[in-house]
Amino acid sequence: MSSDSSPPVDVAVNVFRKPYQTAVTLLSLLRHSGDLIDKIYLTVDESGTEHLYGSLLERLTGRCVLFVPRFHYWVRSSKYYRFLFRYRVFRHSLRYQYAWENTDKKYLFLTHTDLLYSADVVRRYLEVIDDRIGVGEVGMCWNCPASTAGLCSSERYLEYRPSVAGYAELTREHPGARSKYYPRYRHETAWPLPECRLNEWACMIDMEKARPITMPYGPCTPMGAMYLDIGTEWFYEAHRLGYSVEHVGRTGYYAHAWATPGYNGHELLFDKEQYRQAEETAKRMLRDEYDFA
Repeated sequence: MSSDSSPPVDVAVNVFRKPYQTAVTLLSLLRHSGDLIDKIYLTVDESGTEHLYGSLLERLTGRCVLFVPRFHYWVRSSKYYRFLFRYRVFRHSLRYQYAWENTDKKYLFLTHTDLLYSADVVRRYLEVIDDRIGVGEVGMCWNCPASTAGLCSSERYLEYRPSVAGYAELTREHPGARSKYYPRYRHETAWPLPECRLNEWACMIDMEKARPITMPYGPCTPMGAMYLDIGTEWFYEAHRLGYSVEHVGRTGYYAHAWATPGYNGHELLFDKEQYRQAEETAKRMLRDEYDFA
């Protein structure tokens, strides 16, 4: 592992266009938490676009590890391709996986490219992670029947543990946007619930705990694999092995999709005008706040 004198955290980020929003994400993160961060593993998720990040890479000279995978896996379902992840060339096409296997730090901080950090979230995570395998916001509760029914929340995800039959009945009573997909991913046990995950837009993983249990070293599906969503299968399998995570909300620490209120990062890629406006907003912030053009 890393020496005692080096910062305890590396950062993993997958970039798919959004060069200016990516720059805001990383520069705002470093502004508030830079003394705790060593390397930034930047995976370019679309070969041939490395030039879009040239100015950012120059700004981060000596700090950034650039990786371009051979395949562009993006958000394709991983359910029927798990067998491919025994091969490094496929496995490294998943989000965060190259950093997951190459960091020498105890902690790996995962971030999306559309965040604006406003406080030292890394220090906060280090303060509260304790013996958990990870820390960050828990759950996509806005989709979950248990949340709609008032039975569960991010803070209570360890407590509400229905049977498969019980959760199926709850889903019939309070159907969510993705309820029809749940049987595809949950058969023997309902808990953790299908919409439970450690939201990988801003979370931290204890690699001393997580790496040995995650492919290629252990049985758990890679964090970046897409089942119901990114990270849902890893979360499920890690909890079935007895691990848990600490929930910390975003308030006071960061804003997600800050340049396009009402849009998530994935939707933005399919709306050319909103994408253009978001990049212009980020470009202005970089000029005004970070002396970055």
